[in-house]
Amino acid sequence: MSQAPSNMARDATLELVTMRLGNQLFGIPVRHVHDVLGPQKITRVPLAPSAVAGSLNLRGRIVTVLDLRVTLGLGRAQHTDTATNVVIDMEGELYALLVDQVGEVLTIPATAVEPLPQTLTANWRALSHGIVRLDDQLLLLLVPERMLGAMVARAHDEVAA
Repeated sequence: MSQAPSNMARDATLELVTMRLGNQLFGIPVRHVHDVLGPQKITRVPLAPSAVAGSLNLRGRIVTVLDLRVTLGLGRAQHTDTATNVVIDMEGELYALLVDQVGEVLTIPATAVEPLPQTLTANWRALSHGIVRLDDQLLLLLVPERMLGAMVARAHDEVAA
């Protein structure tokens, strides 16, 4: 016997990979994560937009490394040699998100997601779809499609300037 639709919605869960930039905790859906890599040799790409930290070789595939700090308006990552890379798959294309640290995989009830606070900056609001209150901190849920869209928009703005 199947569950009623209202029970299915109530019982829905989200699986998230958590990551840190400074003291802020972020999460992205597990379904987008292809790999988690420790520090990697990142090759700079001449004339690349500021959000592109460079590229890396992942088992023979060239992967664009995106500096999540730049996208979120936190400045450029200072220690790319010790940073972690969360490789995401977006429609068959791989991108590595440069982050300070990767946490754990959390399974949370979908009902735990709360609306974004009005005090959150417009840039962060545009890249996320909710927050989750954990015991001692807030987890900001990022939307990978929006992050890539913001990076492309930033690149176009930089070329136009």
